[in-house]
Amino acid sequence: MEWKSYLVINLSDSEVNTQSLFSIAKSSGAGVVGVADLSILKDLEVHSISLEKFKYGISIGIPLPNMAIDMIELNNPGILYAHAYHLANNLIDTTLLRIAGWISGEGYLALAIPASLRIDLKRNIGHISHKAIACAAGVGWIGRNGLLINPIYGPRLRLGTVLTDMPLKSGKPMKNQCGICRLCVDSCPTNALKYSDFEYYPTKREDIFNPEKCSSRLDEMKNLLSKYSSIYAATVCGICIKVCPIGKKLSNKFIK
Repeated sequence: MEWKSYLVINLSDSEVNTQSLFSIAKSSGAGVVGVADLSILKDLEVHSISLEKFKYGISIGIPLPNMAIDMIELNNPGILYAHAYHLANNLIDTTLLRIAGWISGEGYLALAIPASLRIDLKRNIGHISHKAIACAAGVGWIGRNGLLINPIYGPRLRLGTVLTDMPLKSGKPMKNQCGICRLCVDSCPTNALKYSDFEYYPTKREDIFNPEKCSSRLDEMKNLLSKYSSIYAATVCGICIKVCPIGKKLSNKFIK
């Protein structure tokens, strides 16, 4: 009789759950996915919700098409970018609900936070910062444009979050890797961005970003895009996304 040896790998519940989570997210179209330990975000500002019952924040990101972003102009973001932005948000929200449904079916708490739902339009504030969750999950770092910068996609991502108490394996936060680059700051049409050095997060959002100036720009773009069907015309600008050299690396790879 021949004896065969088999390698038995005992995975913890958190590892098994995380593998299943990643599989669901990727099969739903997510380009990136990560898990944040909420205990390291105790000072994170939230609105109309509480983090008390949750232990982890699941971050998913949907990449935006490079060609649409590269076609953005100073005075016209373009309907193709606005359309992609809108559909990416829809895909994120659908994926979040699928993940939350799976978690609930496993007997745990789950709360999906939509991609672009805003509580305060003037201050551009939602229930929670998707970018803070994504940074804590190791999906990317907070850039000087106030956006999440993924090592592969740069800021060319839309983000969403699911809060849960399901045991998961969390990632490690990423430090700011913008170096001395200030392209986004210098390129902002309304001077809404301020140059600031920080390791993980700015002390407060206003240290790097003026939401009222950004909102005034978005109001202009809303009027410009109003001639299109509203279902396709998300309110976008995109200049600080287009100029980021991290995202351009991937885009230039396919340009001969």
